[in-house]
Amino acid sequence: MDLPNHIRNSFKRKDYRAVWKEFSDVYGGRYLLGSYDQEDRVEINYRDHIIVFDHFKLYQVVGAQSHDTEFTRIRFEFKSPDNLRFRIIEQTLFDDIGKLFGLQDIRVGDKKFDFRFLISGTDEYKVQTIFSQEKIKNFILSQNDILLQALDGKGIYDEPVKEGYTMLYYISEIKIRTIVQLEALLTFYKLLIDEMIKLGSINEIARVK
Repeated sequence: MDLPNHIRNSFKRKDYRAVWKEFSDVYGGRYLLGSYDQEDRVEINYRDHIIVFDHFKLYQVVGAQSHDTEFTRIRFEFKSPDNLRFRIIEQTLFDDIGKLFGLQDIRVGDKKFDFRFLISGTDEYKVQTIFSQEKIKNFILSQNDILLQALDGKGIYDEPVKEGYTMLYYISEIKIRTIVQLEALLTFYKLLIDEMIKLGSINEIARVK
């Protein structure tokens, strides 16, 4: 892709705001400026729902040193007729210990995928169906770091969920530098949403004629 000069220049300044704005324009979204406690975000309409993209830095002080970690986050709130919940995260020792305490381990039947990722959920068949889809599975396998959940409480940094809604919540330490990365994430979310609608886990919003 031949990127415009203002985007190439933004890379040199390590200011990727132009990339997010371009992404918003290409997909008919809204680019919303943040405030002192909230980062800029992009809202994309898909099947009459809103997918929210943003990124933020977590600042931590350890001893006399401060550290910051940059995250990319995607959120999508919806009404769930079947209250489907799931969580997928890369395997760690902590997650292996979690299994011993009764955390449900759902396998999709792909040795490479099942070895790398721990999946838990409320409906084994539906969770297996979603994560057995080749395009969904291949995207997840391509990631070095991912946490994906369908939840009704709060995200890991206390992101609120509207009462009566479920949130499809993605967070990763991926550094977004190109529109291609954002497009891949959008495609991934659309595939997830489409599959969950097929399974009756997301209410479609009736269109007004």
